[in-house]
Amino acid sequence: ATLMLIERMLKKLDLNPLMRLIGVSAVAFSYAFWQFSVDAEVHIPGVFFTIAGLYLLVFRQTKPGPLIGAAFCFAAAAGFHLTNMLIAATVFLYLLYKRAPWRRFAQFSLAYLTFMALFYGVFSALSHKPVLTILYNVFFGPNIYSGYSSNSFNPVTLPTIVSSLASLKHALVAEAGIWAWIVCAGFLALLAMAFKPANTSTKKGFRQAMVFWFIPFFIFFTFWDTANIEFKIHVLLPLLLIAIAALARLKPIVAQVVGVFLSGCLLLVNLLFGIKPQTNFDKNINYQVALAIQKATPENAQIMIAGNFYGYGYGKIYIPYFARREVIILDWILGKGRSLPEIYILLKKISGSGQPIYALAEIAEPGIAVNHLLNFHHIQESAYSGFRSGIQFIPAAKLPGGYLLYRLEIKSP
Repeated sequence: ATLMLIERMLKKLDLNPLMRLIGVSAVAFSYAFWQFSVDAEVHIPGVFFTIAGLYLLVFRQTKPGPLIGAAFCFAAAAGFHLTNMLIAATVFLYLLYKRAPWRRFAQFSLAYLTFMALFYGVFSALSHKPVLTILYNVFFGPNIYSGYSSNSFNPVTLPTIVSSLASLKHALVAEAGIWAWIVCAGFLALLAMAFKPANTSTKKGFRQAMVFWFIPFFIFFTFWDTANIEFKIHVLLPLLLIAIAALARLKPIVAQVVGVFLSGCLLLVNLLFGIKPQTNFDKNINYQVALAIQKATPENAQIMIAGNFYGYGYGKIYIPYFARREVIILDWILGKGRSLPEIYILLKKISGSGQPIYALAEIAEPGIAVNHLLNFHHIQESAYSGFRSGIQFIPAAKLPGGYLLYRLEIKSP
């Protein structure tokens, strides 16, 4: 649906079918868009509503009806991820550029705030938390899952900016070889062409809208969760659309050859070096560990893990979920204010109900994961030793990667 909207946008710019296909392909084959379109994440639905809102804003001449429709779309995008609220800055800049009367600013603001209040009001009612608390906690307060504050802001330094640009490149291409640099250089050259004056007001307005989409997201995501490429999708897409619109200014045959070459290279680089390696489950240790846990435990088992990203690498926290087992995440329970003695009582209650409990080696054989956990939550090592002394860890299975799975038995007092 997102790609269909992009094709419709490009059609409004009077691009021929092949050029529209090239534009859609450039977006579809970009690494971040491709990866998160097939991942269980919230970013692509947010992108869909953002593009739908931009379509109404740019190509319906900011009339009241489409403007309110755009406000609904942008509010829906913020419902998937709150950082999508940055699009409000895009709308403000675009209306300013179009010299829209103050009534349009007021209409959009009122509609946008109304829809936001409606969506987050429902969320507030379901979560039993005030709306302002929810909005504050996203950026500054405790994480809704872990219970403690997660700081995603990076210092304003040159390394931070370089890291942000590197993640933007990674959002376009998954591999660092020569072909990846050729693709990047090609799209950068097209962006340079975009500075030439547009030949129609529609194309000029579209380019400005894409620039205004790019600016707030690029600035914010340069210093907030810098390296995560999923957040760079909102930065990458407007640049790609500007590049494709600029490509159409070349002679038709030249534009088509260059476009097919760049989109084809993008497909091959990201398929061969980004997507395809992830489909090789034999070499995916996390998948193999999850499969081994599934085979070694009954369906009603609970798996206890530290819950941070030390010890098993990125994705470790999801391993028991992929094994289709319930998870006891020590980090999150501690973050909610539960003490180790309270967690011990919880484990004893679960065990007493007949539900088996297992743990990864990081719990039974404390190392880097638990050490970081204890330091983070200001827990004495002696307290954790006392917690472990009430539990008997029985080796249950050897896991790929040299790890072990243990079955827990709660000792009688």
